[in-house]
Amino acid sequence: MMDRVTRIGVSLEPELLKEFDEAISKKEYASRSEAIRDLVRDSLAENEWKNGDCYVTGTVIVIYDQNTSNVMERLSAVKQRNKDNISVSFQSDVGNDKIAEIIIVNGKLKELKAFSNEAASIKGVLKGKLTMVAPSTYKSHHIE
Repeated sequence: MMDRVTRIGVSLEPELLKEFDEAISKKEYASRSEAIRDLVRDSLAENEWKNGDCYVTGTVIVIYDQNTSNVMERLSAVKQRNKDNISVSFQSDVGNDKIAEIIIVNGKLKELKAFSNEAASIKGVLKGKLTMVAPSTYKSHHIE
């Protein structure tokens, strides 16, 4: 727990509060305060992700249909072009001829976004998502 906190008051419409309580209940927050702290942290982190030159580390998760013609070759080509930003990648069969590939990446935010977008746009890729952490603050963010 924090050594020192400042209490603030928040006024919400009853329907908005009801929706908020339902949402935080599903995420199993211990309290409204913790949920609000997370929202504030996320909001502040959003500004950090606007600087394309900031250095980040993260994961690119790609789900693809291995039966789509050349999907694996195209993904391999994209990874090869971005090899300087890739630490490691591994794959797992998730059933129904679908493969999940998790790629650990490091580099400038703009480079990782471009890599993630290029990978996600390949025919046969069903889902692509970049999740990042800024090493300086450990704030995380994801882009779908």
